[in-house]
Parts: sequence; C-alpha cells; structure tokens
Amino acid sequence: MHDRYFELELMIEGLAKNFGVPNANCYFRLSRKRRPSREEYRRKVAEFMLAYIQMLDMFRGLDSFDDLKEFVDGMLKHEVEQVIHGRNKDVEKRYDYYVMNE
Repeated sequence: MHDRYFELELMIEGLAKNFGVPNANCYFRLSRKRRPSREEYRRKVAEFMLAYIQMLDMFRGLDSFDDLKEFVDGMLKHEVEQVIHGRNKDVEKRYDYYVMNE
C-alpha cells in the first residue's frame, strides 16, 4: 500500500518544514509575537500541519478513500507527535532562527 501513496508519504514527511513552519512564522509575525514559547511554536506548526486533513475531502467519493484517509491519519499523527515532542530537527532549528531574528 505504501507504494500507492509514495508521493503523499514524502509530502507528509516534509509537511512540518515546508508548510507548518513557514505558516507559523507568518502567523507570529502578523500577530506581532516576537518570542513565542517553544511549545507554542510547536503547537502552531502542528496546527497548520493538521489543516491537510481538510484537503482529503477532495478525494472523497473515490473507492479507496477510506484506505487513503487511514494512511494519511496515521502518518500525520506520527509527524505531529514528532513536532510536539521536539523531535523534528527542522522545526527546532527554525524556532531558534525565528526568535533570534525577530
């Protein structure tokens, strides 16, 4: 089944770095929050990552939708947990960069 969703697997693995972090940074800049706590930053990155679930509705109606949703939910849960627990090196590095340069 993983070959079937190879592209999505790669995308979800990079979701924190390529989607969550840039949106979290923009969110904090626009809200003029220069020094969010590390935990607050991680939660905001995760919140943006979880927004991907809404995009899955575009697949609704396909025969394999339930399998796809189960796959994405599992991968996304794992990646979000990595972020929340500080085990995503890209998020940690970008947090340090953000608070140092804002």
